[in-house]
Parts: sequence; C-alpha cells; structure tokens
Amino acid sequence: MASPPLRWRPPQTPPDASVVSPSLLATWSSCRLRATFQRAPATAGLRKMGLRAAVGTVAHAMLEQRFRSQEAFASAWAAESERTYQKLRRVWAPAVPPRPCNWPGWALTKHQVAKRVVRDLRCELSGYSRTRERTQASLTTESADRLPTLPWRERWLEDGDRKLAGRPDLVDRIDGVLTVVDYKTGARDLTNERRDQLLFYAALVQATLGELPVRGEMWRTDGATQGFHIASAAVDDVVRRALLVRDEMNLTSGAQLESKANPGPDTCPYCPFRVACRPFIRAYRSDWVCGQVAVGRVAGVGRLGSQQYVDLEVLAPRWRPKRLRVIGVPQDAPSLGDTWALSDFEGVSETAFFRWNTLTWTWPA
Repeated sequence: MASPPLRWRPPQTPPDASVVSPSLLATWSSCRLRATFQRAPATAGLRKMGLRAAVGTVAHAMLEQRFRSQEAFASAWAAESERTYQKLRRVWAPAVPPRPCNWPGWALTKHQVAKRVVRDLRCELSGYSRTRERTQASLTTESADRLPTLPWRERWLEDGDRKLAGRPDLVDRIDGVLTVVDYKTGARDLTNERRDQLLFYAALVQATLGELPVRGEMWRTDGATQGFHIASAAVDDVVRRALLVRDEMNLTSGAQLESKANPGPDTCPYCPFRVACRPFIRAYRSDWVCGQVAVGRVAGVGRLGSQQYVDLEVLAPRWRPKRLRVIGVPQDAPSLGDTWALSDFEGVSETAFFRWNTLTWTWPA
C-alpha cells in the first residue's frame, strides 16, 4: 500500500539536553521520536495533563502532608482537587474538563490515600520520627549546615558534575535504613522502568548527601509496598545509560529519527504526539486499541446551530472514510487547505464529535 500523501517536517531539534531526568531517560529508551517531540518548542504543548495524571497529582500532594484528623484530610483533598481542576481548565481551554468527582479513580484514590496517611502518622507518633533525629547527627557539620533534615519530600536534587536531576517523592531513614521512595497511584508492579527510576534517584541522593540509599521502594496508594536492595553497581549502570542518552540526544537530529521509529500498538496508544507523527500515521491500523487519529486537508468550515464544524478530505489513515465532518470544534478553526490532524474524538464513520480532551495539530506547510 502506498504511503499517504503527507508532507512531513520532523520535529525541530531542541536545544542540547543539558540535564537528564528519570522520565527523559525512560522516554528516550522507549521512543526517541517522542522524547524529541516533547522537548521541541513547537510540539511540547501537545503534552497535557489528563484525568489520571490529575488524580495522581492530588494524591501526591496529600501524601506529602500530615493530618491530625479525617476532617482536615477531607478539606485538604477537596482544596487540592479544585486547584488541580483549575489547572486542567487552563491547560485545555477553551474546552471544559469534567469535575474531580467524575475523574476515573478519584473517590477510590481518596479513600486509599486517607488510609495511608493515617497509617504513616501513627508510625511517626510511635517513634518512627526519632530515626530522623539520627539522620542529622550522621551528617558532617559542614553538610548539616547546608542540607535540610530528612525526610526530603519532593525535593529537587541535582548532580551538577554529571548533569543529572530529579525529584524523588520521599527520601528518609525508615527503621534506620536510608530509603528512597516513589509514590504510584495506578501502578501495580515494580517494573524495570520503575526500578531504574529509583536507582536514578539513589544516584542523586548519593551525590547530594554523600551516602547511597540502601533501599528503593514503590508505595502504592492502596497501602502495598514493593522494594529492593540498592546495589552500587546497578546505580552505576543507570547513570552510565543516562549519560549515553544525553550524548545521543545532543548528536541526533529530528530528521534522523523517523528511520529509527518503531510505532506499534504497545508504544503509541497514549502518546499525545500521534497527531504530529508521520511514522505513527503510516503504521496506524484499525485494530489498534487507542484513541482515534485522523489527518486530512481542510475542505470547509461552518456552523450547525451553535456548534462549529470542520470538513476534512481524509489523507490518513487509509482505512477511514475519505470524508470526515468534525462537529463541536471549540477553538479557532483551521484555514482552508491546511493539513489538520486530531486525536481522541468520537465517531468511526464520516461524522465525528469533539471531546473535551481532543487534541489537534496543524501540520507545517
């Protein structure tokens, strides 16, 4: 089958990657083109907070605090949910996202986090916090003058010599053992990627504190904990890979990445850059389980009552009907003749409807 007639410009190579984070390491390892899209100024805005990420944001904020009563927790949860909702509204304007009570897993996560926070508070009141006093005593006088006492919660850490940086959720001595913790709201298992993230954080803690953490742990909001012993050789391996990734990013142009792309149903379904990615568009099949994507040439713009619509001559995917009317477009319509892409909309026939989280992208001429 012939390739769709799409003129495509690769993402403009962003400025040199001066600092590598755990998320950038994971993204580059999974898809180099995606890592470039999210760093390129023209496409970075396609990466927006979704509802599951919003729930995670609220949960993380609550896990960083301590509450003396369920009422105090409930009040703080409601306030943080509202702050996150307002952020969602700003990010997705003019579309209006659903209220927090309709976010997937919001009520269950609230219940789980409340239980976890109460349990952690009981541990502290029973003497767990005394281990923190030993933390400060274990530091040298010089480092104690410039480093805050553990625990470190959401503290930005940076290794200036190796240009590595990140923000571990928690660094503390738990039962006398220096531990780095990552909170997860939706994760079930401690995968290799999550293990690498903790090892990366361990390297940052060692560079900052002068001591390598002994344990890495993933704490789920349902109370489950998974962890492992941190070996210095494993930390060195993650650091070595991070430095290699930085060099590769700085030496690879966007034009070189298309030939290295490996789009598929396992790597692309939740990528926000599908609307701007020709390798995905060419490989995209109807049996892939992901939000729908279409690219077409704008043939008309109009209104049906109060709703704006755009008519497209579909260029890709090849298996879609050749005409598509998209109804309910909330933003300014594209111009006639533009190559316009949209993702995560409703409708598989010649009529489609915008959702609040439908993404659009006008391809460069």
